[in-house]
Amino acid sequence: MNQPRTPKMRHATSELYRFAVEFAQLRSAAPLLRRQPRGDGHPVMTLPGFGGADGSMALVRKWTRHWGYDARPWELGRNIPMGSVKSIEDTIAFRDDMIAQATARVETIHRETGRKVSLIGWSMGGIYANVIAQQNPDKVRQVITLGTPYGDPRGTVVFGIMQRLNRNPPDSITTESLKPWIDIHRDEPRNVPTTVIYSKSDGIVHPDIATLDDRDPNVNHVKVRSSHVGFTFNARVLWVIAKHLAGDEQQTLSPYAGLALQG
Repeated sequence: MNQPRTPKMRHATSELYRFAVEFAQLRSAAPLLRRQPRGDGHPVMTLPGFGGADGSMALVRKWTRHWGYDARPWELGRNIPMGSVKSIEDTIAFRDDMIAQATARVETIHRETGRKVSLIGWSMGGIYANVIAQQNPDKVRQVITLGTPYGDPRGTVVFGIMQRLNRNPPDSITTESLKPWIDIHRDEPRNVPTTVIYSKSDGIVHPDIATLDDRDPNVNHVKVRSSHVGFTFNARVLWVIAKHLAGDEQQTLSPYAGLALQG
């Protein structure tokens, strides 16, 4: 396994600018988003990315609620370790703890509503959502992930930053030591329908590690133009979420052909 590439510098350095553009474009796209199919009221839980809290996905919940779903936050606080994380073992322990807590939240929602829960996970939140679905297909209806790094984490900007903050030598983490992190996504077919939304211009997660096995019949990849920070504010992403939550099999993006969405 070769070490993956990191995002292009021009994509990484333009993240905040592109996020601002995507946020501004939402206003013009709102009429189209309002016309998306009404949902059946089943629960939809959002899982934020690394460092994010429920507020970072408030807009996704606002729109899913508008479309007629029972939108739920994960209510687990900020998605970041409270203690020191200085090794891949620490990172895996943190991931597993968050998955356990988020699973308990899914179980609670499933018990309260009597219905399967759809999961929308942004970045690292998508990692949690995928594992929860694999382990609990009887409670999860579908998974939608936004810019999730499914592969080698060295293909993300965040990995390099954490290495520097922890003063770890560049060669302190090897491909072999990362296998327990990577293999959790690669070893078996998906147990529930999984929509992987990714961007070639993602400035945080390189697209090489942002996809699953495209031969799996339960996996549908949707490429969009988006910054990483802007995934939860991007009109095209929201449009795709609406279509998949509604079970729309027509996965064309033709209604957006005339919109000059940045990304």
